[in-house]
Amino acid sequence: MHAEIDRSLPTELLLSVIDKVEHDEDLLLLATASRHLHDLSMPVYFSRLNFDPGSKSLSLKSFDGCYRTLSGLAISLDIIGTSLHDLSYDFGYIHNPDHVIREVRLLTRYVAKLSSIDQVTLRLAIFPMTSKHWKAANIVLLHTILQKSCTSMHITTSQLSSLYEEPKSLRSLRPSDWLKDYWPAGVDPLTSGAKRLKVCSIQTFPTSLRPFYYHALQSSASVLTDLSFKNLFGGGTDWGIMLANLQFPCLVRLAVTFGVIPRDPLVKFLAKHQNIQEFQYHHIRYDPLPKRPARIDKAVFERLHTLTTTPEHILNFLPPMERMLALTNVVIMVEANFSALEGALRCLASCVNKITLSLEITRTGLSFGVWFDTILRNGSAQAGRPEALLHCVEELVMDNGDWSFADDNVTTRLPVWLHLFPALRVLTLREGGPALRLTSSLSEVRPWPPYIEALRDACPGIYIEWQHKHSVTVPLRG
Repeated sequence: MHAEIDRSLPTELLLSVIDKVEHDEDLLLLATASRHLHDLSMPVYFSRLNFDPGSKSLSLKSFDGCYRTLSGLAISLDIIGTSLHDLSYDFGYIHNPDHVIREVRLLTRYVAKLSSIDQVTLRLAIFPMTSKHWKAANIVLLHTILQKSCTSMHITTSQLSSLYEEPKSLRSLRPSDWLKDYWPAGVDPLTSGAKRLKVCSIQTFPTSLRPFYYHALQSSASVLTDLSFKNLFGGGTDWGIMLANLQFPCLVRLAVTFGVIPRDPLVKFLAKHQNIQEFQYHHIRYDPLPKRPARIDKAVFERLHTLTTTPEHILNFLPPMERMLALTNVVIMVEANFSALEGALRCLASCVNKITLSLEITRTGLSFGVWFDTILRNGSAQAGRPEALLHCVEELVMDNGDWSFADDNVTTRLPVWLHLFPALRVLTLREGGPALRLTSSLSEVRPWPPYIEALRDACPGIYIEWQHKHSVTVPLRG
């Protein structure tokens, strides 16, 4: 009936009527009345939102009022069979479970219409005492995403950890048992399509999602190349059990950062994965505390070329540097003090390749200036310093965190310290925090800040780059 009426009316008249419809809900109702009204109403609807439904990249945030956009996408017929390169959705910190459930279901309806999604980034809203309906809605969404040939999935939650969840563990030592009675009605995990998942990033490890993570990782085990865990505060026992039951023959990049984890399962996991080329491991504590912690097997990282870690892990956890035969990039994150850093630098002396060494201050209030002051106060005799042993370091990156290198304590001592490195050719200085940094080589920027110019004059044999958060308005050298 609706189709007969709208086909009998001139398109110009229908468009005039549609243009006068005030409420979004009424426009959506019109769009569901017939295909002809849908084709006329939906462009007007999305135009009012200043949104392009045909974009290959979609980024939405719940707290930005994107519910209207999502409602339109959920009923749009033009979406059916299209592909999306990148989907990012942030459910935020909404404290209304019923609203979030509706939002999750709308997003699921939209995703179900697509033929494929390449990359997905989700921040799921987590509530204390979450309902079964909320858990089921999230699981259906994640399952639907995997059905769409997703190759890269990044999942985080609105809480920083799952430390206070109940229950704190899933009580079974076999992850396959976690999947029993787990899937909501209508979900067939055998059709998940997860075998295409190559990149998986998991931030926090809530009880309700642990079975899904195990299923997704197990299903994609033969093709997964990148795996990342962050904020593992809570669920460490289950995490160790999961790791013990997984193996990824193609894994080349692994990151485990910020968490409390059992040490032994990770050590055994690394022993099974000796093709890792990039490894991030920092801000980790162990529970239970190991009684006799030993370094991991010497053969584990023979293919590793990039390492990001802390001085303490270099000293106590990682294999000797001479066994890392492919290592060319080392990032050391400094948070507590510089005494452990000096020990870590001595370990680097045995590197077999020329390396780029990055030293990053990660603690507010800490600065290289404090370290330089101590070095020179104790005497900077070259023979007694670890830097003098670092013939492997040709490129050095110094990230001073929130501090500038303009401090007098730094500018007067940095050149002296740099001369301790026997083979240094390139220096990169980072300052002011990571936001809004610009990169300038000193052959391009004039005038240079006085402290940078002084450093250039004091170290004529070193090429210097300066990464900073200040706008550069001076012209480039012609």
